[in-house]
Amino acid sequence: MAVQLLKAYAGNVAGSIREFSAELESALVAQGLAVASTVGSVTTGAQTCNTYSGTAAIPIGASSVVITNDLIKANSKVWACVAQAAADGTLLRVERVVTADGSVTIYGTAAATAITLVDWAIIPTIGSVPAQ
Repeated sequence: MAVQLLKAYAGNVAGSIREFSAELESALVAQGLAVASTVGSVTTGAQTCNTYSGTAAIPIGASSVVITNDLIKANSKVWACVAQAAADGTLLRVERVVTADGSVTIYGTAAATAITLVDWAIIPTIGSVPAQ
């Protein structure tokens, strides 16, 4: 499941669609801070998301997506993979992940012929555990 935030929460702006743990999503909905949504409704293209993980959507005709995130540094390790079994006939997998201070660019294998969802997560460095 995913939720659409009705109010800003954990660095995410109101109106954004985000994925959290099932327990947290249920709590946000119960408190009136979010409503249930589907991952398929993730906005395509560049996004700002200041959480440790999320889902991005590479738009038709593009081969990459930029995620602006204050938690990411130039030396951060970010994992990403295509999050659909049959999303696109050309953009089949993540080819490269390039981090910079404040952002990450996720590159696919080719320009997408359909909107392609990509799951991503910041991998904590040794001795560091991300807050949930």
